[in-house]
Amino acid sequence: MHFTEPGFLSTTAFACIVMFIIMFFAQAVQSTRIFAGMLAWLALLCCIVATGVLEANPMPGLMIFVAGINLVSIIFALSGVGKKLSQSLSIVGLVGFQAFRLPLELILHSWVEQKSIPQTMTWTGQNFDIISGILALVFIPLVKTNRKLAWIPNIVGFGLLLNVMRVAVMSSPLPFAWSTDQIGGQPLQLAFHFPYLLILPVCIGGALIGHILLTRALLARK
Repeated sequence: MHFTEPGFLSTTAFACIVMFIIMFFAQAVQSTRIFAGMLAWLALLCCIVATGVLEANPMPGLMIFVAGINLVSIIFALSGVGKKLSQSLSIVGLVGFQAFRLPLELILHSWVEQKSIPQTMTWTGQNFDIISGILALVFIPLVKTNRKLAWIPNIVGFGLLLNVMRVAVMSSPLPFAWSTDQIGGQPLQLAFHFPYLLILPVCIGGALIGHILLTRALLARK
């Protein structure tokens, strides 16, 4: 399949978002061992993609790849380390963290215009995750006075994240996915190319971890 690589500026902007999330994680865990483990995990994923096995066998390779990333993210967020993070990070910080989804969605919209990803992956299609980033920014000052309000961006953002996962899977080159006419372009192929594959473990995985940590924090701090 042909892949139209995004331009330099949008790719650089995407790399900056990825670095922000990684640095946020490093600052939060404050553990060289855990941070090194995360880098090793990302390196492993990049090596798997570099072999070309996913692109050659999207079914079941891509499904296993995505499921594995989500499973690792959930296990980490529910682990003892996740518990410590939910206790040490502020509610405001966990809400504000999700604001990265606003510029990320602007980048995805740019990639749609560049014909790098299908139209379904932005708000002109079926991806409305930009709302999550906007809500995070809006609720930062509100949560400072009433932390129970953090449930609103948390629940809405989690629902929108599940929708993103659904749209991404159905926009991918899988046998049961939508046709090219339905998605408005070539199938989604970011998972097959570096650095764009990092949107899965860093951006989507990061957002998922963030929602679980915020939920744990809200339940613990009644």
